[in-house]
Amino acid sequence: MDRYNIVDFLEKMQAAPGRESGNVLDVRSSQLFMAAHVAGSVSHPLEELNSSRDTVYLEKELPSIFLPPRHEPLVVVAARQEEADRLATHLAGRDRAEVTGLALPAEGADQLPPNLKKTGPSSRCLWKPPLWLIRHSDLLPPPAAGPVLDLACGSGRAAVWLAEKGYQVTGIDWQAEALDLGRRLAANRGVACRFLVGDLRDPEAVPSGPWAVILNFRFRQADLLEKIPGLLQPGGVAMVRTFRSTPGYEGHPSPRYRLGPNELTGYFPAGQCEILAHEESHDPDGRPAAGIVARRK
Repeated sequence: MDRYNIVDFLEKMQAAPGRESGNVLDVRSSQLFMAAHVAGSVSHPLEELNSSRDTVYLEKELPSIFLPPRHEPLVVVAARQEEADRLATHLAGRDRAEVTGLALPAEGADQLPPNLKKTGPSSRCLWKPPLWLIRHSDLLPPPAAGPVLDLACGSGRAAVWLAEKGYQVTGIDWQAEALDLGRRLAANRGVACRFLVGDLRDPEAVPSGPWAVILNFRFRQADLLEKIPGLLQPGGVAMVRTFRSTPGYEGHPSPRYRLGPNELTGYFPAGQCEILAHEESHDPDGRPAAGIVARRK
């Protein structure tokens, strides 16, 4: 790559929305990444990018569990521009926000300015747990207090994030495919989580506990919410954030899966629980949501 091209790369990188968000995915080989990469990027080698099999290959090797939320912009860096463009097009077709594809061959990486050039491995990741969990994790008891139950855990981002912090986590969800992704994410991060297939509409599917922490994100089931305080040990903490109804909102999910105004606090009565945090606002993707953190007395 000549000087003109590296300047062009740097200008495009600087202008890319995903760069400002810290979402830079480097799919070059591990060897190229270790030799030199853009500071702050995350390595996820895709060794077999080929236009004849991109869709099947990429859905298998680059599931959304490893990526930032769909509403956030993303920069993908490949060794060749054709690969970067194909990958950007593929990800945009998976309902992602703006995706920018850039090429950075070995000779280009060598020309990166010192303030932007890094070598060796990186422990960063692109995926994120729920923002409500990040914001209020200081309200949780320490890992030694006991195990965590993640209800409707989906692909396990919250479970894996807590497992990295030393918590013993059990996640339950009815989608076996999502739980397989959770196991894959846990293995990628070098932690262990227990993932169970279960239909939470069946009372017998809910593990009895008692639990030091119970999580419930983006899943509203009234009888399950009513049950949560009784599943907590004394001093245990429930953390819930899910969809709510607001006037004029017609997006997903359907109204039957949304909370009504001030509904969430009613599931954690004052005689049984202390409300540590409560909010009715919007999630980062724009959907109306309500969240609560409650401690059992």
